[in-house]
Amino acid sequence: MREVDRAMIDDFGITLLQMMENAGRNLADVVIRTVLAGLGGGPRGRRVVVGAGPGGNGGGGLVAARHLHNRGCEVLVVLAAQEDRVSDAVRHQLNILR
Repeated sequence: MREVDRAMIDDFGITLLQMMENAGRNLADVVIRTVLAGLGGGPRGRRVVVGAGPGGNGGGGLVAARHLHNRGCEVLVVLAAQEDRVSDAVRHQLNILR
């Protein structure tokens, strides 16, 4: 996966934050189309818990949390690290989410 990330950044000029945004938005879409739709109804008012770690995947989870919130879900984020131990990208996503 690191090699794919490196190629996207070095060969295609796509930033880590862009990849994180795309992954998180797509994850939110999958949750809405599959999980929430399977429960009946749309995202409005649904309670969702998002676990996020200190690295890049955690940043994608935070992006997903933001998109789910923007689409009407009640989102609880559980950060599985102290804030002073997360990557810069995760810190960036936390700041946007707030």
